[in-house]
Formats: sequence, C-alpha cells, structure tokens
Amino acid sequence: MPRYFDLTYPIGNDMPVYPGDPGPALTPAPGMPAPWRVTNLQMGTHTGTHIDAPAHYFPDGKTIDAYPLERLVLPGVVWDVPGLPDRGQISLEALAGLAAAVPRGGAAIIRTGWGQHWGTERYWRYPSLSAQAARGLAAGPASLVGLDLPSADPLVHVPPLVHEILMARDILLVENLARLDRLEPGRAYQFAFLPLLLAGLDGSPIRAVAWQPD
Repeated sequence: MPRYFDLTYPIGNDMPVYPGDPGPALTPAPGMPAPWRVTNLQMGTHTGTHIDAPAHYFPDGKTIDAYPLERLVLPGVVWDVPGLPDRGQISLEALAGLAAAVPRGGAAIIRTGWGQHWGTERYWRYPSLSAQAARGLAAGPASLVGLDLPSADPLVHVPPLVHEILMARDILLVENLARLDRLEPGRAYQFAFLPLLLAGLDGSPIRAVAWQPD
C-alpha cells in the first residue's frame, strides 16, 4: 500500500494570510437545530496551501475549473534549494538539473525549508524565484511549479513578475506547501493538488498530497 504524505496547512481563523488578502472566518451557522452542526466559511481563493490559475494575473486567463484532473494529479520531483537568506532569490543556477529530473508535463516542487518559519513574522521575509529561474522553468517540461513559500514573487513586486512568466506558458503555481521535508529530493513521487471546483475563479485552496508510486 502506498505511503501518503499530506503537504497541506490546516485552515483556521488564526492562520497566516498573505498581506492584503482576506483572512478566513469560520463561524457557526446560526439557527441550526441540535445536534446538527454547520459552519459558515469565508476566505480568499489563495488561502493557505493553494493553487493559482492564470486568471489570478491575466484578466482573460484560464480559470481553475478549466483544468482537467490530469493537470492536477501528476508525477513530479522535489528539488532542494536550501540556505536561502531573508528576501533572497532562487537563481537559475540553483535549479540546474531540475528540467532533466521532471517528467514532461509533471510537477517541479521546490523545497527551500522556509516552511519552518510558518506562523512567524519571518515567514513574510521569504525568498522568491528570480525572473531568470522562472524563464528556465517556463522553458522546461513542468506543467506545475510548487513551492514551500507564500508566493513565487517577492512581497514587494518587481517586474517582470514570476506569475506572469509562468502563467503565460499555462504553468500552474502551488504555494504554501507544507512538510516537504518528509519527501526525498530527486525521488519520483505522484502528487495531487486538488482545488475546489470553483466556477470561473482565479485559484483555490487545495489538499496537497504526495505518495510513492508502486
């Protein structure tokens, strides 16, 4: 039986939220007769571990409900880029060899170790992808890029944007991945990044899972 790895942060009222985004609000629905329990859930589409569709940046970009399951359940590899400084950049050189390791149409999962700062102020001093690294990924075989960072771009946006570079090539972005330290770098895994089927929207929180293929 495969061993499964949950790569998802739990959603709760007090969780970290990208500055400027709406925070989640989970409240009991009023008027429910005992013993029934229903909860009102309000949150942004990029809350916690989430996936970005091109419509997140491009006004006429594809929305998250336009993607078939084959784009969301796919093989991939984890690539280690450790030791980055606060507000550092992931260089093209740091990803050398990644294109050869990722199967065509698969997932390039970049592990920086920044998840150790989840829930602290330092988490928002995260490193990001350089434009050159983004162009290298856009020219490679991956159809999805995942990161253990709150965003592929720095908190203060500096053009050219990584989101624009990747999404112009229809490459999906998964951000805020958790517990990537449980996976072995360079080893083949199957991944599932399953969004809610939100009609016409720009992204969704997901349940991100990895497992070792038989």
